[in-house]
Amino acid sequence: MPPALVRAVPVNLLGTPVTAWVALNAAEHRRREAIGLGAVTDPALLDQLLNLPLGIPVDDPVAWAETAAQPDGVIRRRPDGRTVTRQLDSPLYIEAVVVAAAPGGDLRAVQDASLFASYCHRWVAAARPAVAEAAVLEAKLCGVGLLGRSGEVLLRAGAPVDPITDGWTWTMREKAYRRMLRLRPG
Repeated sequence: MPPALVRAVPVNLLGTPVTAWVALNAAEHRRREAIGLGAVTDPALLDQLLNLPLGIPVDDPVAWAETAAQPDGVIRRRPDGRTVTRQLDSPLYIEAVVVAAAPGGDLRAVQDASLFASYCHRWVAAARPAVAEAAVLEAKLCGVGLLGRSGEVLLRAGAPVDPITDGWTWTMREKAYRRMLRLRPG
C-alpha cells in the first residue's frame, strides 16, 4: 500500500529542532493502532530487527532469546525456542527536514541541516530576506536547500548522500512518529 500524504512534524532529531516532512506508512500505522503499539525507539533493537525479513519466519535462537521482553506486535516468537517473525515495520519515512535559521544564524542552520545528509533531503528556512554568502556557499557544498522567508526556493536541496538504513535511521523515524502521534487532534 502506498504511503499516506506527506505531512509536517516539528521534532527534535539528532539534537536539532527541525520540521520533518514525513510520509506515513498507512498499513503499519493502522496495524499499530489496532494493537495499541506506539513508537519503538530502541536503536539496538531496531538494528537487530533490520537483520530479519519482515513477515517471514526465521530460525534464529539468538534473536528468539534476545526478543523475549518485546511487546506484542514487534516480533512473533514461536514456542519452539528458535523461530521468530519480524512484525514491526517503519511507521513512516522522512522525506525532508527543514531547519529554521535564527536571524543571522544561516550558516549554523546549514551546518545543522547537513547532519541529515545520509537520511533525507535537507533545507534551511532563512529568517532574513538575504542569506549570508558564506551560508550559500556552505549550502551548495553540503547539498542543503535554502528557502526564502516566504517559502520560495533560493537553492534546491541535493539528494541524500549514500542513504543509510540502520537502527539510528529507524529510530529517527520512530521519534518523528511518536511526535506525530502526540500532535494528532483529539
